[in-house]
Amino acid sequence: MPAFDDDFAAADEMFAESFGGTVTYVRGNSEIEVTAEAVLHDYEVTDHRGAITPVRSRDFVIAVAALVIGDEEIEPRGGDVIKETINGSIERFQVMPLGDRQAAEHTDTSGTSWLIHTKHIGSE
Repeated sequence: MPAFDDDFAAADEMFAESFGGTVTYVRGNSEIEVTAEAVLHDYEVTDHRGAITPVRSRDFVIAVAALVIGDEEIEPRGGDVIKETINGSIERFQVMPLGDRQAAEHTDTSGTSWLIHTKHIGSE
């Protein structure tokens, strides 16, 4: 990894630690705790007829290296769940693609972090 990418990855990690929180990433029966930054993003999604619909997504920024289940890094995919405690309540967010966007995109060209799109699906 070039020096700039190392510096960017270190800065991104420090930002996540300062402004992020701990969430639980769930795939099937596996759960891992990771540091994530949660942000609301507004998108315009075009359906197969060309109609544009505004969509608000709670996106989570998570380091690629943090998403490890077993001994393997995983790529976020639709159907996975992120659990976040908000005001004392455990809220569940389902990972999902948005229109022609994948369920998760890299936040930068070096691929150190995921921007994971979700929708709120309930509380525990």
